[in-house]
Amino acid sequence: MASRAEELLEINRTLLQLERDLRVARTARRLLRIALLVLPVLLFGAYALYISPNFGIGKKLIATPLGVVIAVTVLGVVFYGISKMEGAESPDDIDLKLTVERERKAHLLAAQSHQPKLRQYTYREEIKSELDALRKGAARYRRTNNYLQAVIIVGSLAATSITSLALAEETLRWASVGTTFAVGIAAGFTGYFKFRDRSFYLQQTADAIEYERNCFDLGIGRYKGRSEQEALVELVEEVERLRAEQRKREQNIDQPPERNES
Repeated sequence: MASRAEELLEINRTLLQLERDLRVARTARRLLRIALLVLPVLLFGAYALYISPNFGIGKKLIATPLGVVIAVTVLGVVFYGISKMEGAESPDDIDLKLTVERERKAHLLAAQSHQPKLRQYTYREEIKSELDALRKGAARYRRTNNYLQAVIIVGSLAATSITSLALAEETLRWASVGTTFAVGIAAGFTGYFKFRDRSFYLQQTADAIEYERNCFDLGIGRYKGRSEQEALVELVEEVERLRAEQRKREQNIDQPPERNES
């Protein structure tokens, strides 16, 4: 029994380490994507201000704030590429290992006993993983929607101001074009991918599953007066129903508006 307890403790340590590695890897990948999006804008700004014959002939880009930002961004992309070539694990690989370790933990717990109490604990662990995935997805879509909305709001105001100033200062013409283009892209992505709706439905499903889990733990609601085995079956059925509803919502979001209306 002690060996099983030690093995379970080791699995828990591995899970914590993998979760930390996954957060770090996802942060690095997110920063890389931001850099790849920002770098073309910075290079265009450098061209317009320091290279184009219509703008800043004879100006030096080195040692300027824009030059420093471009250099730091390029170095960050290069260092990330070197780390990938040296065998650094991707978030998908770490996530796969995390799933395997969770399965090992579930099988280890199930092998200890077949009592309903243990099966209840095992399924509750799976529900916890599902809740974490749903909440992370909701937070990611909500964050993306907030970024795009900020671009639309700030970009619209900036485009109006820059357009007015461009009438007197010709060098601001390209800035006005770039700002308007960025606003159009942000608005198109927001309308097509529907990040706000995706975030809302994921959070709604996570809240519903968490409510069912809490009711099951406390023995209230639909689980009041039921045996542990009956309550567990009821919990599984309800959670699977909520998951199926979430999959249907995602399919409806991905459908074209014309098909949804029909």
